[in-house]
Amino acid sequence: MRRKGLVIFGMVGLLSFVLATRGWARNDFKRLGKAGFTFLEISPAARAAAMGDAYTAISNDAYAIFYNPAGLTHVQNLEYGFSLTNWIVGSKLMSAAVAHPFGRGVLGISFISFAPAEFEETTIVQPEGTGRMVHVGDLAAAVAYGVHLTDRLSFGFKTQYVEETLDQDKAKGWLVDFSTYYYTGFRDLVIAMAMKNFGPDVKYLSEKFKLPLYFNINTAISVIGREGSPVQLTLSTESAFATDYRDRYHVGAELWLLDKLALRGGYKFNYDTEDYTFGLGFRMRFGGRKITLDIAYSNFSSYFNAPLRFSLGGSF
Repeated sequence: MRRKGLVIFGMVGLLSFVLATRGWARNDFKRLGKAGFTFLEISPAARAAAMGDAYTAISNDAYAIFYNPAGLTHVQNLEYGFSLTNWIVGSKLMSAAVAHPFGRGVLGISFISFAPAEFEETTIVQPEGTGRMVHVGDLAAAVAYGVHLTDRLSFGFKTQYVEETLDQDKAKGWLVDFSTYYYTGFRDLVIAMAMKNFGPDVKYLSEKFKLPLYFNINTAISVIGREGSPVQLTLSTESAFATDYRDRYHVGAELWLLDKLALRGGYKFNYDTEDYTFGLGFRMRFGGRKITLDIAYSNFSSYFNAPLRFSLGGSF
């Protein structure tokens, strides 16, 4: 049985790798500029970012609403999470999520705000600036629901309102996510899939643009220990297919020590700016409650300062 499970994990991981590398070989054209609302592609949670975003099959708390709504089914009490990302060129991404069991499943609510730095307006007549500051920004608000279909299979659904502001003009749209979370029965091997940002084209002024559609396939397994063990090492591989870029590939690892300290690392293939990632996580339990603090570093090219992410979460 153990050999069979390892074979399954290896085959799924190899399939993910082959699909991704086939995309590299035949998709030299990156399809840049084909979608809007690209702030939705920025990873909001420090734990996920530290693992190279190989996270669709790992997400099991309130942050699951951003990566795999089916993962919300792991939430047993009220859980919350807040994150701050110091993104490139002085911009910031802030996010918040809350999840609570409701009916047969778990209900989640999330909010994202992306705020680039303000800049001074320039015109042909005043190329050095008019003195008026231009405000730009994005926001997204979502409601999600995850439910167990069987004791091994979960399904998640999310609907999200997005808005982008450029000075006095706005673009608005609605999109949905669908996802699954499947325990294979071998150890804690998980296969998860998510289709994110699905919806109709959005109109901005007189032009239309597409949504940043993503399709993620992820496998993850604890090769040492289990959840709650003194030592637990989890490995994860993920393929990500996007409408506005070539296919991408993520790998990540997470090592828990005494169920209190986590060491994380990852690598993101086929990115122009990002590559390796790492971070730390801390978890404290007080009776039935927990508090988590996560920090992540994502290495960027020499053109930008490396982003830092901070996430605070917990449960009641």
